[in-house]
Amino acid sequence: MYYSSFPYGFNSRQQAFMPVHPGYMAMPTPAPQDGRSPFPPVNTRKLNESAKRFKQVMNEANLFIGTLTASDDFARRLMDAAQRSDQKEVERLVRSTGVTIKYNLSYTPSGIRIDFSNSDAQNSCCTLRMALGW
Repeated sequence: MYYSSFPYGFNSRQQAFMPVHPGYMAMPTPAPQDGRSPFPPVNTRKLNESAKRFKQVMNEANLFIGTLTASDDFARRLMDAAQRSDQKEVERLVRSTGVTIKYNLSYTPSGIRIDFSNSDAQNSCCTLRMALGW
């Protein structure tokens, strides 16, 4: 049997205007009366710079993936070092693929996660998280 969640006596039009949570009703943000936007003008310079820097991060991640997919021996050595919890060897293997940017890696019995980042003191904009299962 179907039970309405609305009190008896309300029709569908009245139900449409009932608040989602009792005692709370969302109110729209009023627009300025002079017709101007309440937001600053759009400037895409920083977004474009971030996108360009993110391409560099992707290229570095692609070095790692390229080596991983091209060499079964590399994949085996990487998994073996991770399963032995040999952090230095895992990092050495990642660096051996040509990766030069900063990264943080972690691994579990079910996979590896690498966060590639172009962060430096001045221009941090992008992080690419790669999670691969094994």
